[in-house]
Amino acid sequence: MFLLLFAIRYFIILSMKEYKETQHSIHYKSLSDLSFYSAGYEKCKHSYSYGPKYRNYQLIHFVLSGEGTPHINEQTFNLKQGDAFLIPSGKISYYKASATNPWCYTWISFLGINSQNYIYQMMIKTDDIYIIHNLDITKYKTLIDEIINLQENNVIHYLKANSLLFLILAQLFEDINLSENQMQTKSLANDLKFVNYAEKLILKAIAKKFCIHPNYLTRIFHEKFHLSLKQYIMQLKLKKARSLLITTELSISPSMYRNYFYVFLPIHIIYLKFP
Repeated sequence: MFLLLFAIRYFIILSMKEYKETQHSIHYKSLSDLSFYSAGYEKCKHSYSYGPKYRNYQLIHFVLSGEGTPHINEQTFNLKQGDAFLIPSGKISYYKASATNPWCYTWISFLGINSQNYIYQMMIKTDDIYIIHNLDITKYKTLIDEIINLQENNVIHYLKANSLLFLILAQLFEDINLSENQMQTKSLANDLKFVNYAEKLILKAIAKKFCIHPNYLTRIFHEKFHLSLKQYIMQLKLKKARSLLITTELSISPSMYRNYFYVFLPIHIIYLKFP
């Protein structure tokens, strides 16, 4: 019996490792610019799943081997070795290992005033929003292993973990070619893919989402695209409604209001003819 318990414990240690910094409170970290929270490694069993879960910190997983399926904010992705998936705070996520080739992944989580800004900048740059493909996973595993191998919760290890977090984020920014200049001039149209424009939108709410003043948002958007934000969102809604008319058998009315599209002008007035 003793040998059996020892073997089970040894297997658990081998399949899952984690280092969580507890010297500082989550509240303290949330008020800092950027702060390490936890890092870990897990070799999943067949069809192992985790979640659904809501988090108040940012989380990045790197797939070391195998395959799995994360579900993030009602979107589903099929991932393999070399992929990373980003889970921003405030999004519900659920993920499951393959039944035939279960994945093994390593992760790092962090929080702070600028933490969401950093992860959203990465999401804007990627084609699949929450996914980064074709990474050299080995270098990330090496850095995260250094964190996992920290044995104590003290100021020295807190600083070491934070320094490694900064290295990991810097490496990610480098791998996806996200420069400081790109961060400052990134198209607001690209940012708006995170806004649920199918709902009734208010300028103040959009500005608050991106942490800028409504007047500033209006000005820079007009300078960039030579039309108002309201006009831009109206165009997005009309394009979606037109797409529904082309690709489905819906009539104009349900296409207009499907998913609560707040498009008050009849679509045939804008496009002049029916598809």
